[in-house]
Amino acid sequence: MRSFFRVSRHATTALLAAVLLAACGEKPQAPQPPTEPGVVLVATEPGEAELFINGQHHGRTPSESGQTLTVPLAPGNYTLEARKAADEFSEWAGRREQLAVGDTPVPPVILKLERRLTPAGEQARAAEQARLAAREQSLIAAFALDEAGTATDTRSGLMWMRCSVGQSWTDGGCAGEPKLISWTNAMKLPAGFSFAGHGDWRMPTREELHSLTYCSSGRRFALDQEGAGGACEGNFRRPTILETVFPNTPEGRYWSSTEHPAYSHSAYGVAFINGVMGAGSKSEYVAVRLVRDAR
Repeated sequence: MRSFFRVSRHATTALLAAVLLAACGEKPQAPQPPTEPGVVLVATEPGEAELFINGQHHGRTPSESGQTLTVPLAPGNYTLEARKAADEFSEWAGRREQLAVGDTPVPPVILKLERRLTPAGEQARAAEQARLAAREQSLIAAFALDEAGTATDTRSGLMWMRCSVGQSWTDGGCAGEPKLISWTNAMKLPAGFSFAGHGDWRMPTREELHSLTYCSSGRRFALDQEGAGGACEGNFRRPTILETVFPNTPEGRYWSSTEHPAYSHSAYGVAFINGVMGAGSKSEYVAVRLVRDAR
């Protein structure tokens, strides 16, 4: 059973670091300095990068990271650049400016390359950001917002409280902190509850609650066979909800009305730190947002 109370963030940063370390290989020993003036030893990490000196191509560094390329240079000041293609939209790049070559030996130059976007990559990123921004505005427009503090999903016909239980709708926002309650008390909450002129509020099902999650990255993992999971993937904003529609939503967990079919002590909920759905103990104290059928 997947526990939504023990959800870890996806280690995107750690995975990228591992990829970079694998590409760079083991840290090489520093090469010995040259024995004669006018000769520069250049190494790159990672290796096999194209070397440019004052904009002119000067060959390729050895494939093994840290191994040197011998470059004879006349006296003067030089700018060294190294580039290595990574994929269609990014490259490895490093730069050293004002390297003085004269009558004395020059210490070896080690260019540690960092990954960056190419011009094509910058254009692709800008286009993707524009696409995601348009998508977000389209999702926001699907909700009919009113001054009483409700948001009606025009696609499903569900009317949601824009604030969590315990917060107050004030000046177009949600003031205060959500009330944290157990699942049993959450299920009793709608009885006699009135908000925005309606008294037929109820707890949302797990599918209804999960429909409020929003991944600004535009990517998410699939639900598993138990209907759990569905966390956002990649670089996404937190909390994982449309904050224009549901302001001041914490990154914490929310109850649904759906009990776990095999474990009577558990019920499903959603964690808005990453949009994952899973089951947790009914005795846990978490937040609640109520819904009603507007149609």
